[in-house]
Amino acid sequence: MNFLKLGEVIGIALLFFAAVIYILGDPLLRLISYQGPILSGGLLGWYVLHSSTPNEKYVEDQDGERVPVTSILIRGRAWLLILVGIMLMVPWFTPQIYSVALHEQMIFVMSFIFQFIGGFVVGYVLPSLKFMEKFILYSLGFGADLFFVLLLYVYSNLFDISQTVLLNNVLVLVYGVKLLEGIMFGVYIVRRINAI
Repeated sequence: MNFLKLGEVIGIALLFFAAVIYILGDPLLRLISYQGPILSGGLLGWYVLHSSTPNEKYVEDQDGERVPVTSILIRGRAWLLILVGIMLMVPWFTPQIYSVALHEQMIFVMSFIFQFIGGFVVGYVLPSLKFMEKFILYSLGFGADLFFVLLLYVYSNLFDISQTVLLNNVLVLVYGVKLLEGIMFGVYIVRRINAI
C-alpha cells in the first residue's frame, strides 16, 4: 500500500470536509471542525516532507527508523517549530477570538488557514522527533483533548446550546476524529515494533 499517496488523499479530503462543516455547522460543530485543518495540515506536512525527499536522501536514525535527511537537520529545532505550530493554532480556540470569528468573515477564514498552517508545521517536523518524543507529544495531545471536551461544554453554555446537541457533538468528536487518530497512532506503534 502506498502510504504516501494515501496520506495526501486523506489530507485533502479532510480539509474539504472540515471546510464544509466549518461553513454550515452550528457553533460547536465549527469548533470541532478545527480538528480538520489541523489533521489535514499535519498529514500534508508529512506528505510534503517525504514526497520531496529522494530515496537516497533517507538515513537511519538512532531509533532504527528511516527518516529524511531534512528531519535529522532540523531535529535540534524540532520542539521550537512544534511550539510555533501550536501557537498558530491555540489562540483561535479562546472564547474571545472564537466569538469574533463567528461574526467576522475575514477572521473566520484566517482562523481556518492558521489552523492548517499550524498543523502543517507540526506534521512536517514530526518525523524529526525520536520515538519516545512522539509518544510524549501524543500523550500531551490526549490531555489537550480532555480539555477540549471541557471547552465544548463551556461554549455550549455560552451559545445556549442544549446538552443533547452537546452530547451529539462530543460523540462526533470521539468517533469521527479521535478514534481515527488513536487507530493511526496504534498502527504506527505496531509497525514501529515490527509486529506487522
